[in-house]
Amino acid sequence: MATIKQGMRLSAIMDKIDVKIDNPDGTAEQIGSDLILQVVKKAYKAEKEIISFVAETKGITEEEAQEIDIVEFVNELAKDMGFASFFESAVK
Repeated sequence: MATIKQGMRLSAIMDKIDVKIDNPDGTAEQIGSDLILQVVKKAYKAEKEIISFVAETKGITEEEAQEIDIVEFVNELAKDMGFASFFESAVK
């Protein structure tokens, strides 16, 4: 489940890297794949924020968070129901 604080951080990250839905009529899988691709391609724009978010979400240090596979992490978020509903709300 996404906490309010995590939701605010995720919102700031999405805004900073300028995530957009190219095909809002696409399937959930298409939209999800597009979001993952955009986040991975533009992650450098919000490096510090992403590392901090990963550390908080996983309960690890920021140093440990730097070693987490970003694609796996984004996929984990997408599978989490709290974050899935947040993504749906954030991109509409």
